[in-house]
Amino acid sequence: MKIHPLRIGRTKVPFGQFHGGLAGADLDEFVTDKDHFIWVPIHAYLLEHPGIGPILVDTGISPEQTEHIEYYRGSIMEHVMDDDEYDLPADQTLTAQLARLGHTPRDISAVIITHFHEDHVGGLNLLAHAPVYLGANEYAAREEKALGLIPLAFPPSIKAITDWRPIQFTGPALGGFDTSADLFDDGSVIALPTPGHSPGSTSVLVDHRYLLTGDAMYTIRHLAVEDLRAIQLGSEDHYVDSIRRIQWLRRAIPDLLILPAHDDTPYGLRLTAGLATGELSDRDARWAKDWERDTFDEAVRLNPARRPRFIPDPDGGPVGTVS
Repeated sequence: MKIHPLRIGRTKVPFGQFHGGLAGADLDEFVTDKDHFIWVPIHAYLLEHPGIGPILVDTGISPEQTEHIEYYRGSIMEHVMDDDEYDLPADQTLTAQLARLGHTPRDISAVIITHFHEDHVGGLNLLAHAPVYLGANEYAAREEKALGLIPLAFPPSIKAITDWRPIQFTGPALGGFDTSADLFDDGSVIALPTPGHSPGSTSVLVDHRYLLTGDAMYTIRHLAVEDLRAIQLGSEDHYVDSIRRIQWLRRAIPDLLILPAHDDTPYGLRLTAGLATGELSDRDARWAKDWERDTFDEAVRLNPARRPRFIPDPDGGPVGTVS
């Protein structure tokens, strides 16, 4: 099955949100730090399923969301999100990215969302005709409010969807996972429960070759969970447990390639570029495994030389880069 990364703009995040979970960064810093921003890509994925048809995994952001003040007016998100948090060039909208591959939103046969956060569901209202699969725990928690303030699912972003398909994980164990769900009964698209970042965060195993993690892992470096963690608004225990299960899946499937939604590492950038045609070359696959061997030891501990570091903007601006 062909798999196409769709670049749906980018989002501006605090460096500590992505990399400060073991470095003493806390929630207050996450909300108030305006001096250590980085830009990271937003990716959705199009699966060309030979039987089902085109399937989307996540939907990125919408042009409406980039008009931050208007779109989020009246909600707490108007105040805790920066007005320029999202950047979406015209050629990177979901509609434009599908058109590049010869599709329109109406062609999509099914949608899988890894979780309800805004940068993963922004295009859902274009897909009202399609069934939407997501973890049953995520669906059950859709109206819950983080810290009593922010709903897990922002109602305007999902208002068009009527055909929700909550995933019940009743399938067999796989790698480090006790259960799984074969979404289309052919072994090609298997959902795996990876809670932590959100209550029912779900990862998607495609053809036993690619693992689409959403935000269960922000980047491939986060596989080294004992050395690098994101700040967690949800359960850190569940977050750590999910990544350890992914580590076991990687042992069980040695050729597995992991595709987080926001990976700005050389690994993530090369794999998404290499999959532009829907199929990865043997050369790019070998490069990816070499990069992993240079980054992790056999216990999946991080090479100290590969630890991410914030590099300030040389002109003194608030948005820097990551080493």
